[in-house]
Amino acid sequence: MIIRRLQSTDAAVYQQVRRAALSDVPQFVGPLAEQEAASKLPELGSRMKNYEAEGIYPFGCFLDGECAGVASLSRKLNPKYSHKVFFWGLYILPAFRGRSVGRHLMEHRIAFARALPGVRFATLQVTTTNKPARILHERFGFVSCGVEPQAMCLDGKFYDFELMQLDLSRGVEKMPG
Repeated sequence: MIIRRLQSTDAAVYQQVRRAALSDVPQFVGPLAEQEAASKLPELGSRMKNYEAEGIYPFGCFLDGECAGVASLSRKLNPKYSHKVFFWGLYILPAFRGRSVGRHLMEHRIAFARALPGVRFATLQVTTTNKPARILHERFGFVSCGVEPQAMCLDGKFYDFELMQLDLSRGVEKMPG
């Protein structure tokens, strides 16, 4: 299992996973993933070249040369908000589920966030109906900061978002197993 930052040369595999997520669980997919899935491949590759300069860090988990899942984090460049990162875009392809890919991507993102100078917190939002994701985040020490009711409307159905936060100054969180 190899986890690494995705580069513009990974645009095709990244887009493939984003499209799979959008098809599989559209109620759990955010707007940037929708843009990435809908982009023409050269456009996505070009955008990915600028991601680091924009504070966007996508990661991929590779098993036997195949991208099994992705996860990203963003850091606002404004000094008022640069003390925290935002985790988003965690998706594991169905064929690779149950193989600890999500756990390894979470561990990698947390370690990466801790290595960024001045970062103290990781935040994320999760659709409240996404129980596996909520459980995963809680196992890593994320705590609920509140719920935004009816944060998203998809096909006439409303979904609530739970905001969660992890204090990165605490000890290293690793999920058992």
